Amino acid sequence: TRTWNSVSACALMRRGLALARDFARKRVAFGAPLAQKPLHLDTLAGLQAEFEGALHLTFFVVELLGRNEAQQASTEQADLLRLLTPVAKLITGKQVVTVLSEVIESFGGAGYVEDTGLPMLLRDAQVLPIWEGTTNVLSLDVLRALQAGGGLTVFKRELGFVLQGVREPDLVKISARVEQTAEQAEAWFNQAAAAGEAQLEAGARRFALTLGRIMELALLARHAQWSLDHEQDRRAFAAARRFAAHGVKLLAAMDADDARMLARDED
Repeated sequence: TRTWNSVSACALMRRGLALARDFARKRVAFGAPLAQKPLHLDTLAGLQAEFEGALHLTFFVVELLGRNEAQQASTEQADLLRLLTPVAKLITGKQVVTVLSEVIESFGGAGYVEDTGLPMLLRDAQVLPIWEGTTNVLSLDVLRALQAGGGLTVFKRELGFVLQGVREPDLVKISARVEQTAEQAEAWFNQAAAAGEAQLEAGARRFALTLGRIMELALLARHAQWSLDHEQDRRAFAAARRFAAHGVKLLAAMDADDARMLARDED
């Protein structure tokens, strides 16, 4: 059900983007269709990149699930499935709400009018980060999976497999960034675990989202290299570069006292 949640997130993003692109070709503003306006194109491109990252991660997990159900998964693949199922669900749940909020905005006032059918997309998307485990619940589940499975060894090993065929110079730079961020995530996990359960739990959401973005970017880079080699198509390459530009590492040092003060009622 968590995997299906991720599939649903991808489907809703794809539907919203298809409608937004169609509208952009028909809606004229500032003397030209929106589809010819650089700012509007830039906005849609960013949304498409997030969708493509979500799609690759989701169906990577679907493949692992299929291998596991067919009793063809190795021990490492089973451990990776245990880790990436909550990671994929939580990050795609966040991505779909962000993407569809922007899609609705791209229609202007029409996006908010009920009889267009557009608000329903965002309402349907909002449930996806909530059921089958909220983002916070799933983040704690990620910690449990890592503590039971021996840390990030399997995750980093899989990144190596995913990125091993990348050769295009810009994609090699992206690969290096992926691997560097994975090292930083592992260092954070080890330091937070040593500092105590409270610090580990407080940063769990940022940590889990970082793992999701790391794997999404790695999969985008792999696909971009494949597309360049077999299709001579640079579209997937563009998606990988745009996704990388959005940022991957969400880890940051946060003060626990600040959190306690800001979370309580104002005096």
